[in-house]
Amino acid sequence: MTVRLGLLAILDQGPGYGYQLRSEFDRRTGSTWPLNVGQVYSTLDRLDRDGLVERDEPSPRDTSPEADGSPGSDGSPGSDGSPGSDGSPAAEASVAGTGQAAGEHQRLWRITAAGRAEVAHWLGTAVDTPDATRDELPLKFALAATLPGVDVATLVQTQRRASLAKLQRLTRTKHAGGDPEAPGEFAWRLVVDSMIFAAEAEVRWLDHVESSLRRASLAERQWAVEAVAPTTSGPGSPARTPGPARAARGRS
Repeated sequence: MTVRLGLLAILDQGPGYGYQLRSEFDRRTGSTWPLNVGQVYSTLDRLDRDGLVERDEPSPRDTSPEADGSPGSDGSPGSDGSPGSDGSPAAEASVAGTGQAAGEHQRLWRITAAGRAEVAHWLGTAVDTPDATRDELPLKFALAATLPGVDVATLVQTQRRASLAKLQRLTRTKHAGGDPEAPGEFAWRLVVDSMIFAAEAEVRWLDHVESSLRRASLAERQWAVEAVAPTTSGPGSPARTPGPARAARGRS
């Protein structure tokens, strides 16, 4: 959905070719969500099918790749700075690797009135994040906690090391960036900051899991002691009151 609406929002600023749209998407998001050309064209085809964009078919004279700023046949970069078709891996990925029919990259795409309305709705509403999670991390720990023989505490330590390494890597990436005031840098930092905050939250959640494990282990030991403790209650004697841990377990 982000790619679909992102390309649509860029087209809302003016018409463009597939290569130009990919370059603009990368520039505006700091290349944190790399796109290949084939993905761009398949998304544009779906937008066209839904009536949100329209395309101009290339005229017979528009036969050169330079028409849309795509790579020149002499290996020189196109007007959008994309690599030339000199046989290099980058060039092959940009041209031969798209799987598109000849002339596909020469089509100019325009947004429709319905597309503009879609962009306005997207930018004017909150992102609807699902209540249920499909994140592997919490689901993995939830299952591990129910499986016999799994050392969840060790699993926490292993995951924490990986999460801290990711956090440090993201922080280094941010600090290695260019001038925060430079064009395009602000958008890139927004995305990186979001990833840093998510990594920090992940580490805090792992700390919470570790402390929860300690509390659960203590409660289990206390319940076990109370369960085997001798009772002096006899006939007519008041019943022994279970401890808090045992009572809580009984209610569950």
